[in-house]
Amino acid sequence: MKTPSVFACALQCVLLVSSSAQQPQLERRHRVGSALKDGILLLHATSQISGTTDAFRQDPFFYYFTGLADTVGAILAIDAKSGESWLFVPPTLQFSYFSLSPNIVPGAEAERRLGIDHVENWLELNSFLADLAQRNARVFYASGGEHAVELPENLLKAGYPAWLEIVLRRWPSLMVKDASNEVAGLLSTQSPEELERIRLAAKATVSALMSGMRAIKPNVAQRDVELAVVKRCSQAGASTEAFWPWVMSGETAVFPAPPSSDARYDHLNRPMKSGDLVRLDVGCEKDHYGGDLGRTVPVSGHYDPGQRETWEIFVAAYLTAARTIRSGATVNQVFDTWSQELKRHLSTAQTKLAKDAIRLWIDRKNVPYWQIHTTNLLAWSAPEPFKVGTTINFEPIATVDGQAFFIEDMYVITKQGSQILTPGAPYSADQIEAKMR
Repeated sequence: MKTPSVFACALQCVLLVSSSAQQPQLERRHRVGSALKDGILLLHATSQISGTTDAFRQDPFFYYFTGLADTVGAILAIDAKSGESWLFVPPTLQFSYFSLSPNIVPGAEAERRLGIDHVENWLELNSFLADLAQRNARVFYASGGEHAVELPENLLKAGYPAWLEIVLRRWPSLMVKDASNEVAGLLSTQSPEELERIRLAAKATVSALMSGMRAIKPNVAQRDVELAVVKRCSQAGASTEAFWPWVMSGETAVFPAPPSSDARYDHLNRPMKSGDLVRLDVGCEKDHYGGDLGRTVPVSGHYDPGQRETWEIFVAAYLTAARTIRSGATVNQVFDTWSQELKRHLSTAQTKLAKDAIRLWIDRKNVPYWQIHTTNLLAWSAPEPFKVGTTINFEPIATVDGQAFFIEDMYVITKQGSQILTPGAPYSADQIEAKMR
């Protein structure tokens, strides 16, 4: 029997490692059929780069099915029925004053390395789509990011992403459907490897929350607290921040103001004022998987009597409702428990703020931003009923008399119920005030 050469052994090891690394993505592509049954799913890699952000961010759906974090502009096609896949990659990437060579060269070597059936120059996408149109194939797409409408409605076919609008102008017979919810559902249940990344992100996020709380003081700018959070994410071993922190004080903490910060050059930055409450909403990221955690914090370091009582009742309702988060439960069931616990405190509440809050918050229409969402490669509406292995955030958001109250933790649904992924974050007014000192 001949002894294999060192080179042959090394090559075999490389092949085995490459195959093993791509196995999760291969299994994921074959699971597309469970959500879409039949048709072709098209996913577009992020096509823009920026010199003003910390790093390139891949489209979460494209990354989930390919594992390619640094591939710009490519298009992935997955046959939902067979799981067969095509990756169309641009030959060069042109930017204002330079060009980049692609990090994937089409051909057999890339197909073997990536575990993708066909890796082709994206000029071949033309004939691929023409064949789909000829066969009247169904085409699905999914978008994992947020974006504004790019053109007036009378210039668009049906509000599709710009790249898909161009495709439909050439092949108007293609039957196209948004499958973002179905694809996000495939992401919602985590493998052990994914859950470990989320646990690491969550642990760093708890540390970042504490740094943010200690940085909150009267006359300090919100932006200074944001920087303290981002710095701590790095120090705690995270890859980066999962999202730019929301340190929103006073009126900027009242929804829907916080989301508008992402479309503002100043990010709603302002000096924090004594007496204000702060929405401290932070998340660190580990290997693309994000954390998300938050508390309502007094700028002065102390809640006033009305804020204190309202916060304690708010937390009591939160913790009681959190115990009902388990496999088979629904968002409405969790809210009903929350509402019942609030009602229980109405007869004993002392301050006007607390009484007003209870009467207001027990009705779902008065807390429209109260939510439970998934947290993995992206935040999305939680599939119902909840399933074992799903990582979620329980995030009640409420406002009373112009003051915003908010709390948020990460959980994973288990066979026994649920497990908190962000232990160590304070809850009571006394605990929060102590952590701020």
